[in-house]
Amino acid sequence: MKTVIKTAFILMLIQFTLLSASVSAEEAHKRESCRVCGMWIDQYQKSAAELVYKDGKKEYTCGVACMLREVEDAGGISAFESVKVHDWVSGELVDAQTATYVLGSKVIPDMVPNYIAFAKREEAEAFAAKEGGELIDFNIAYDDVSPVGTTAPFRIRTAVTPGKGNFSVGMVYGYTQKDNLKIGSNGEDPNNYIRSNRAQPKTPKEMQVQQQALTVNYSPTDNLALFMNAPWFEKRMTTLLQPTAGTFGETVDNTNGFGDITLEGRYNLWRSTRWDQFATVLLGTSLPTGQFNATRDAATGLISQSPGLQLGKGTATFTGGMLYSQRWKDFWLHASALYNVNPENSDNFEFGDVATAGLALHYTPNYDWMIGIEMDAGYTDKNKDRGSKIGNSGGTSTNLAFVSDYRFLNAFGGNFKLRGSVGLPIYEDLNSQKTRNARGEYQQVQLGDGFFGNLSVIWTFRAAPDY
Repeated sequence: MKTVIKTAFILMLIQFTLLSASVSAEEAHKRESCRVCGMWIDQYQKSAAELVYKDGKKEYTCGVACMLREVEDAGGISAFESVKVHDWVSGELVDAQTATYVLGSKVIPDMVPNYIAFAKREEAEAFAAKEGGELIDFNIAYDDVSPVGTTAPFRIRTAVTPGKGNFSVGMVYGYTQKDNLKIGSNGEDPNNYIRSNRAQPKTPKEMQVQQQALTVNYSPTDNLALFMNAPWFEKRMTTLLQPTAGTFGETVDNTNGFGDITLEGRYNLWRSTRWDQFATVLLGTSLPTGQFNATRDAATGLISQSPGLQLGKGTATFTGGMLYSQRWKDFWLHASALYNVNPENSDNFEFGDVATAGLALHYTPNYDWMIGIEMDAGYTDKNKDRGSKIGNSGGTSTNLAFVSDYRFLNAFGGNFKLRGSVGLPIYEDLNSQKTRNARGEYQQVQLGDGFFGNLSVIWTFRAAPDY
């Protein structure tokens, strides 16, 4: 079953990309799209720009922000024969260098930041008096604009909400491997550990988790962004067994199926006029769509399947916290502080609550690329079974990841990005528990160390607002 799903997922990625390339090539002759973001020019006539290179080649962008990005990518205004923008009032094309711009108003006609062009300064002043914003000229706008309106962290969230009508859908593949025992902050090879502890009846050797997921983002308003993640998991746990006589044994347990669906909402409380600072609140929940195996061991009465192999938590969970994002020209900083509450499920099992904090620093050399580094740290409470804490669960972990995304195609009035990350825990202090059997004292421990990574293809589109 898992092979079929994995193969289907890969084939979907390939076919989706090939179809996009084919359709994009055909549409290029029929309908003009934004050179930078791929949005249809005919839907943005009040904000679109026209750029004519020295060699006569003509390009279009959906608005001023994308125009400024193309000018910057070309090395400056001197690379063009002419650069013109639509006047917001008359709709006529005017020289981009002589126009007056309003930045940071309540109106977001195309992309962010929301530069709006006016042929007459007095009309820009009247617009700003009504809708808010700051008046700037071309040179200030050119110096201020970033290669992209925002970046999207991987294990952290962005505080930037992209504007009403923004929609994206993605297919994600993720892999996580844990392959070392952790007793507090100390790591030890599982084979060496069980061989040197004769009282140890068993010990985990390796945990592998593969995830395929469908993600959807949608912004119903300028300040609100909604998110959904629907995952499918394939989990594998290898355990070493201490022999009573003879050789050491090994068992392998597998589970696969749908996980809990995650729903989140981000509401932007405040942003600067220049669109370079953002503060946002996040609220989320997970739905118990993944199976929780509640089979109990006949001897101990405890849940027999390890928490790491469970596909779901058996109950809805709740997340809340704050997000902050800030831009310095080509660099983006994202910060988050979140708390996840895991109530007890109907089988009297409770996963530990989780407090996390994270930082991401991204560099955008142009509008096609982003590279960055991210760090997140989390503290997890111990799990509980029938009210009793499980000693070898929970603890502290700090992770470091290297991330990148590449905008490789414009199609269907939007653009496609290939995103990837790879990382590893750089510090872990995981709980363990001492207990005894007939042979003596031993430790119930957890797996740690290892690495993680993911790869995704995401298509982003914005429905044109009605202004």
